[in-house]
Amino acid sequence: MAEQRKILRIFKLISLLKGVRRRSPKELADILEISKRTAYRYFILLEELGFVIDVDFEGCYFIPTEEGDEYTFTFNAEESLLIRQSIKSLSASHNLSEHILKKLHMMSEQAQIGENILNASNGLKIEKLSKAIQDKIQVKLLDYSSLNSNTDSTRLFEPITFTTNYTGVIGVDVQKAPDEARIFNINRIGQVELLQKQQKFALEIEVQSIDAFGYKGEKLYDVELKLQRKAYSQLIQFYPQTKPLVKGKTDDYIFAGKVYFSEYLLRFLLAFPDEAHILKPQALKDEFINFKQSLL
Repeated sequence: MAEQRKILRIFKLISLLKGVRRRSPKELADILEISKRTAYRYFILLEELGFVIDVDFEGCYFIPTEEGDEYTFTFNAEESLLIRQSIKSLSASHNLSEHILKKLHMMSEQAQIGENILNASNGLKIEKLSKAIQDKIQVKLLDYSSLNSNTDSTRLFEPITFTTNYTGVIGVDVQKAPDEARIFNINRIGQVELLQKQQKFALEIEVQSIDAFGYKGEKLYDVELKLQRKAYSQLIQFYPQTKPLVKGKTDDYIFAGKVYFSEYLLRFLLAFPDEAHILKPQALKDEFINFKQSLL
């Protein structure tokens, strides 16, 4: 019950910080019925979750928003999964649980990811696959719907890890491709059946690196981007794995890391032409020009 109250307070704090009126830590603490010290701890927690917390000249805290967006905020896939599991583990019968989960669903960043995490069936599949990864055991993917063959089949599978947004699981298709790692879409899996057999092939497979944008490609590049606050805020909310790669503050953020030239990266740059600038490499600048021309 105490943890549920904490989650509700954090929801309310986010709404207050995104609101039109800005408040001091003491005012926020009084509204939430917590100590000022606890309010500061919540600020730190929100920053760790990817929210940008700013302070104005009067010492009032706020989350920067565009005009008209004061009451809109989102959770990414990993945050949604964590909060959902926390609520479910505390009290499944509590009359506020379903209400909170419905709110969480509406606040998820993408319909596909929200459905993937909050849908009971997909949540169970993710939990079983997580156990198989931890215990290094094989599973059966029952009624897997393949887009290539347009058929449903059962696959003997050795899961290794999830994609960044939990929409896919990476592992070895034992019968069809035991020598390589493949990605299976969670939504296309009918059910997951845990087996009592230890993995044989996955231990020998080196999974190709997935970058901070959740993409697996051919070649990693050293990329540097200069970001203003709006671009930075959106980047770390939609791609939370990028946050450790960003340094700076206010309107002078620098992203520096090894990533692939993926459509995710290119579309991000396209969405923020004035707030995100490529510093290097030149190859990315050329790739971005070609990408924009391909859309004309």
